[in-house]
Amino acid sequence: MTLNEFCQALEIERASLQVWIDEGWLRIRSARERTGAPEDYFAAEDISDVDLARARLIRHLLDDMGVNTEGVGIILDLIDQVHGLRGALREAAGSLRSAD
Repeated sequence: MTLNEFCQALEIERASLQVWIDEGWLRIRSARERTGAPEDYFAAEDISDVDLARARLIRHLLDDMGVNTEGVGIILDLIDQVHGLRGALREAAGSLRSAD
């Protein structure tokens, strides 16, 4: 999938995607970084379902909800923290179960 195809799927401009990556909101690693592929190419394994869902969330926050860029960063950080805490709770619950 090229950058252009990814942007078309999200209905965003390529410059917007670059801003999102620069802000650290998306952590897509391009095939070029891994293999020297053409600059605008993302291999299928570079873009996960999580990346696509996160990009759709960012677009929704910015376009539909009117959240500013600082707010988007805060919201994404909070979501990441919640996911991290859920994982830690799952791990702790598993440890407690195996200790019984």
